[in-house]
Amino acid sequence: MYRDALALSEEEREELLRLLTMQADDGWGSPEIKQAWMEEIARREKLYAEGKMKTIPAEQVFAEARRLLDE
Repeated sequence: MYRDALALSEEEREELLRLLTMQADDGWGSPEIKQAWMEEIARREKLYAEGKMKTIPAEQVFAEARRLLDE
């Protein structure tokens, strides 16, 4: 099994590592990462609720992402 993993391309190994990490840690990678994201989510929710956050329509975000990927 180990040799099979080593035979994967770098991209495939990175994807395997992401999948295994997500499974081991419920998708967060570590408790510290989960805590940091929970704090960031709460911070952003508060700013949004107070009307202090500029939002961008998803269609615009995806169009920009596609444009950057096509460059």
